[in-house]
Amino acid sequence: MRKWIFSLLISVILAGCGTIPVSHETSSVNNHSPNSETENQGNAVEQLTVQRGQDVFTKEHPPLNLGIITSANELYTLAYRKSGEEIGIKTSQELGFPIESPKESGTVEKERTYIRLVKPPFLPDPGVNEFPRKDIILYVDPQSPDDAFVAIQNPEKLDEWRVLKVSGYGPWLKKEIDLYLSLNTGL
Repeated sequence: MRKWIFSLLISVILAGCGTIPVSHETSSVNNHSPNSETENQGNAVEQLTVQRGQDVFTKEHPPLNLGIITSANELYTLAYRKSGEEIGIKTSQELGFPIESPKESGTVEKERTYIRLVKPPFLPDPGVNEFPRKDIILYVDPQSPDDAFVAIQNPEKLDEWRVLKVSGYGPWLKKEIDLYLSLNTGL
């Protein structure tokens, strides 16, 4: 009798543990936030361009979780939300960067240290705390090597850049670029 009750008890426990009500299951695959399209549009990177010295390296459609892209986006966010000192609006000629990023890796005449995130134009919805933008360039100015500068391209006037200065981040930006180049190009 005890064996029979014990067997019944075990079978009830095992049967109860194995069933999961289908109506309570959730899937993250189909869950989209209402802003996911806007977020993806604002974060998409069509091309990554990195220059250190005279060497330029480009990567088409890099993954968004690439360390240098994450770091660049974080410095951009820090600059426009908290620590950036507004330098003003400059033209591509004043900055010394072409309107369009180089399409291929190679060597250039002018030495620079920068990261350029080539992005599709982004115009935030009303009430969104973001700058309208296209490309973002994070660079070190040789005349101010201790500071990092963030240049944000106007999506409606591609020759116009809003420039922010982030004090004390120049050496950090150089190290981020060196780390990326070391891991991805062997330099």
